[in-house]
Amino acid sequence: MIAMIYRKNCWKVVLSFLITYHFSLITCSAQTSRKEMFKDINRTGSNYFAYPGPTAKKLTKAPAGYVPFYISHYGRHGSRYMSNNGYYVTAINKLDSAHQFGILSEKGREVLAKLKVGYADAWHRDGDLTKLGAQQHREIAHRMYERFPELLTQSLQIDAKSSTSRRCMLSMFNFCQELKRLNPLLDIVMDASKHDMKYVVEDLSIKPAETTESKHYEQQRAAIFEGAHDARRLMSVLFTDTVRAAVFVNGRELMEALYNIAEDLQNVPELNISLMDVFTKDELFNMWTGYNAGWLLNTGLVPGSTPYYQQQQEVLDSIVSTAERVIREGKPTVTLRFSHDSSVLPLAYLLGLKEARGGKADIPHLYKYVSIDKIIPMAANIQIVFYCKPGNDDVLVKFFLNENETTIPVKTDCAPYYHWEDVKDYYQID
Repeated sequence: MIAMIYRKNCWKVVLSFLITYHFSLITCSAQTSRKEMFKDINRTGSNYFAYPGPTAKKLTKAPAGYVPFYISHYGRHGSRYMSNNGYYVTAINKLDSAHQFGILSEKGREVLAKLKVGYADAWHRDGDLTKLGAQQHREIAHRMYERFPELLTQSLQIDAKSSTSRRCMLSMFNFCQELKRLNPLLDIVMDASKHDMKYVVEDLSIKPAETTESKHYEQQRAAIFEGAHDARRLMSVLFTDTVRAAVFVNGRELMEALYNIAEDLQNVPELNISLMDVFTKDELFNMWTGYNAGWLLNTGLVPGSTPYYQQQQEVLDSIVSTAERVIREGKPTVTLRFSHDSSVLPLAYLLGLKEARGGKADIPHLYKYVSIDKIIPMAANIQIVFYCKPGNDDVLVKFFLNENETTIPVKTDCAPYYHWEDVKDYYQID
């Protein structure tokens, strides 16, 4: 019965009132303070941050009579091991050498022991999906089913595609398996082929012209990054003789290695080890600001920086054209795409999601305007849900970032819902 409702033609709604929706300031939800980061120090991991789950328990109800008929989902793979275990090799070799020379402190010995446990588990798993990563996607799929039962309890054909990366394919598999478990009537076709990559990941063959500001911005970012890696305190904690240790240990290199390991360990909680206490909260915060600025500059989200987000334009075009086809055919369905952090971030910007907009040419304080841990944690996802009302041809759409309702800079009389025709116009001119 529900499926038949979606197939009915709709008539344009004649609005009898003035659209007076007041826009919220784009930067409000994106601002991040030191105090806020300290409440959950794992967030200093930036794109290593393990998926926190949605914050809102209840969703804004759709206008009367509107029901979901299509979901376009675009997600990052779940929690993973570090893509390169070279950080483990660097840290273990340096601390092990210090141990042989008898200058490793008690804390240093504790850190070395934990590193060996972590490395043994990560060996030959560079970039692989962790158990937590699989669980994250099953839980996201489960919540999608519970949030949109009008759609997902039907007999549907679902198209799922992923990057050819193993972690993306396994993320897709876990997501789809959970949906199938909840509704055996779902006909899900999964694929991961180079043939479809232009609709799944950014197109790196697109080379935006470098802007004159980019070099200046990068110099500022590099200064922030290097300044944050002042390893003098860390060296004094790990070694009993920092003068001898400095002969064969590059403190800055060791600090970067330990930061990456410490942040990624939150994605393998079953090991029950942490290295976060090796650093002070201020050190973690300062390193995070450097990584945050790097991501935003390398994606082009800072005004005047090289617009690398253009590499994701074809994915956005595919999302729009697929939605148009679904609306035209009138057949309820779901589209699932599984990609990477480097794909989700530029897409969030192109879509106009408030969390990705508002960047300022203030590199030292860029984190106050856009914070990537809010956008691309492990298992990050963007969901665009389409709604139709029987008897109308006015399609509404709502945007979710990491399962939280969000907004785009388009006027609407039914926030956080938008008229699809208005959204399409925005994407054509932006």
